[in-house]
Amino acid sequence: MKGKFAVIVGAGIIVSLFGGQAQAAPTFCTGAIDTAMNGDTVNGPFLLTPGNCVLAGDKFFGAASVSGAITGNGTASFQFLMTPGNVTIGFLGTVNPGLTGALNYTVAVNPANSQGSLISDLEKDFTLNASLTGSPASATLTGFTNPAMASIIGQPPGTTTFNCTRTVNPVTTGCPQTGLLATPVAQMTVNETITTGTNAVVTAITDTVSQTGVPEPASLALLGSALAGFGLFGIRRRRQG
Repeated sequence: MKGKFAVIVGAGIIVSLFGGQAQAAPTFCTGAIDTAMNGDTVNGPFLLTPGNCVLAGDKFFGAASVSGAITGNGTASFQFLMTPGNVTIGFLGTVNPGLTGALNYTVAVNPANSQGSLISDLEKDFTLNASLTGSPASATLTGFTNPAMASIIGQPPGTTTFNCTRTVNPVTTGCPQTGLLATPVAQMTVNETITTGTNAVVTAITDTVSQTGVPEPASLALLGSALAGFGLFGIRRRRQG
């Protein structure tokens, strides 16, 4: 893998091998911890090893497991524009037609650089293709979290689980879906299942974990402009496993 690595030096404490500060790791990170840069990928066996975690932006990802048609042969990619900020984790692999696979993981904010932000919502989506060009295909992504979502945008009040279907030839979609937590949290467990229909091939599941308590880049820019107006504003491949 490319990027900075970290090692366990005590219960729940990691130190960067490149001289970074000690940071508090969540209790599910008891093995190796890999610090991912924006755009980095980590192979399935690393993330699926009990205790291993990836620190991407201001969030730890670990306690991962798969079952059914999803195996450890794929990779996980990490995208984030700022720290702290939203982190998108993409699980890349292939789920062939007529199969069902499940994926679970836990995400937690890193108090060392989250600036007090907490997880507030989760967006779920997936990439669908047809195994036979031009033929109809569909797949459905379902899922739930702990703590449970308080609502799913665009769904009836009281809906707490994800359930979206994509089709191709013709293209229709109920994805992505975004779930909102009633109260922001420091840690969340995600469970999701993908089911493919005839001729359907899913090549990626993507989750975007968002937070509250930190201004987004656009908000920061507006704030900077306002301060400047009052004269108060002066002078960031692949990885192997």
